[in-house]
Amino acid sequence: MQAISNVLAIDIPTTRLDAILENSRRLEGQRLATAVPKSCYAINVWRGLAGFFASVAVWGGGIYLISIAPHWSLWIPLSLVSGLGGWGLHCIAHECGHASFSKSRLFNSIIGHISLVPMLYPFNGWKHIHDMHHANTNSLEKDTDWRPVTRGIFRKLSIVDKAIYFGTRSIFFWLGTAHYQFKSGFRTNIFPKRSVRMEVIRSFAFIAIVVAAAVPMVYIHAGWMGLFKYIALPWMGMHAWFSATTLMHHTSEEIPFLKSGDWNVNASKLLMTTDYKYPKWLHFLTHNITIHTAHHVAPKVPFYRLFDAQKSIKQAYPGMLREKPFAWKDLYVAVTRCHLYDYDSGFYEPFAGSAKPRG
Repeated sequence: MQAISNVLAIDIPTTRLDAILENSRRLEGQRLATAVPKSCYAINVWRGLAGFFASVAVWGGGIYLISIAPHWSLWIPLSLVSGLGGWGLHCIAHECGHASFSKSRLFNSIIGHISLVPMLYPFNGWKHIHDMHHANTNSLEKDTDWRPVTRGIFRKLSIVDKAIYFGTRSIFFWLGTAHYQFKSGFRTNIFPKRSVRMEVIRSFAFIAIVVAAAVPMVYIHAGWMGLFKYIALPWMGMHAWFSATTLMHHTSEEIPFLKSGDWNVNASKLLMTTDYKYPKWLHFLTHNITIHTAHHVAPKVPFYRLFDAQKSIKQAYPGMLREKPFAWKDLYVAVTRCHLYDYDSGFYEPFAGSAKPRG
């Protein structure tokens, strides 16, 4: 391992495309996951269930607080509280999708389906398109998450598609994953294998049954306003967390999307992610989802062992990981500047014009 570290410890700015491509070439042929100790793969189902029930409590507690709020102005902040619980449940489903929650495929599927009920997201629809993201992270041609288009392509989009792209990359970024949900969770024609399509259909049927049972029940007890307060608002709160978190994982003025000739799988795992350090309580409630490089390197590491995995990867590949304290400024930059793909530089540029020079 020390030999690998000596080869890869290079001191060059990672904001320049040529430096990133040089690091990328140095990573080719490396087996990144060997940097992660076997102990990091050990699954503790009870620890995972503790996280699951903690998120259920936050989601349900937020809805309860909405129900007793003395004024409607409190509904939005409380929907973000409930949304945090729902986002935590999505992170548990994320574990299930990668088979790091349990060794049982059936139990992973059961918990995964239940965890995505608040978001009304078919588990297998999400799981299979998320696998595509892992296989093609920050590939300009193939990534499924927050992939940008060039200015020329943007101009050729239909009015509807242009409005959706513009909105979800700027003022309505917090609904970006809602659009992603409708594109992935309820469509089968994007998956070539029949077995996968059938799994997606079964997950859709499960969500349809839940909606058919829950919506009339809520309407009978609380009317249209109840559907808005207890289902729609928390759902939007979940997507606000979902969108902000996933946008910041791989979107930055300092992180390129790579064309097919430059992209390689090791670079996508190690160089294309920003790991944000949250307060401990937020790491707990989001199940360490922002310890994201270690997750891309070793997706089967459970969330409660990601810090240990990350530490080992940093030791093996010094200077390769991007770690930062969470800052609202980074989200602001992503929303106001990271819009379109500049084919010449490989980086983002804003809708209004060219991005600042990168030296």
